[in-house]
Amino acid sequence: MTRWTTAPKGSERTALHSTGSAGVPPTAATSQPAPGAVPAPAAPLAPARPTPAQWARTLAVGTVAGTLHLPPAAGACPHRASADPGAPAGEGARAGRRTEAHPVQHLTDAWGGLLLLVDEGGALQRRLAEVDAGDRWDRVPAVLDVLDVPPGQAALPRARLGVTGWVEPVGAGDQRRLAATAAAVRPLGALLDVGTTRRLWRLEVADVRVTTATGVHLLEDEEFTAAAPDPLYDDEDGIVAHVEAVHRDALVGWVLATLPPERASAAREVAVVGVDRFGMDVLVTVGSSTTLLRAAFAEPVRHEHELPHALCRLFACPCGGSGPRSAPHG
Repeated sequence: MTRWTTAPKGSERTALHSTGSAGVPPTAATSQPAPGAVPAPAAPLAPARPTPAQWARTLAVGTVAGTLHLPPAAGACPHRASADPGAPAGEGARAGRRTEAHPVQHLTDAWGGLLLLVDEGGALQRRLAEVDAGDRWDRVPAVLDVLDVPPGQAALPRARLGVTGWVEPVGAGDQRRLAATAAAVRPLGALLDVGTTRRLWRLEVADVRVTTATGVHLLEDEEFTAAAPDPLYDDEDGIVAHVEAVHRDALVGWVLATLPPERASAAREVAVVGVDRFGMDVLVTVGSSTTLLRAAFAEPVRHEHELPHALCRLFACPCGGSGPRSAPHG
């Protein structure tokens, strides 16, 4: 299942101060407690969530299709609007933009290398071949933009991936071998057409940035390749539908037990708006406002097969994780 999205117009969302440790206050001198004083209890740890590197690898897998930005065609005026406002991206959209925007199906190989799966004879293939054969660039500069698409209609995107680098051709003799390595990560049916109606290009990475709720994070190469994509993201829509259909009563019971009594009595609507290896995000309407609760799993889920057990531990279901799970949606 591929969640298609069009990247928003304009520049990438950024923060003035982008750092992986954003929000961490500077250290300061602390006073020693008086003899015999009872130490204050330690603050509870925040529920675990995906790290910026894990979000980057998850979006790089290609469940959500991205947008590839390429240099505009020679002679295109960046200040002139397109002569054909209804023309698709990459064709009539060349004029009037600093870059050309092309929807693209991206993938990764087993080592985290980024690949682009392109239709032979399509607009993107023609443009890549044109730029690669020209003498303006030694290599084809590009930016891959991928925006998270959360399940349902009530949630906002949780992350955005931006990869700057160069698109390089893959030799005909390596096309099928590279398709096999990509299929080992995500068995996409379109990879069977590589070598006939589709072609792979490689995106050599110069810069990886991911935007999350905590800021904009510049990732090191080792940090990006060492992270693992989320095992639940590809079927997140189906998982949310299953929880809503099969575990609805247990979910509502968990919400009522988690909220303070005075707020629990005013709760009106409950919706799961996200699932990852560490837990679920549950949006609750309380009176005229909403609050986001984090339902953390007892331990990270390593594979989708472990999800039933994790849910039943969370909700104390009598099935013990052995109950059937509905088929994926979408």
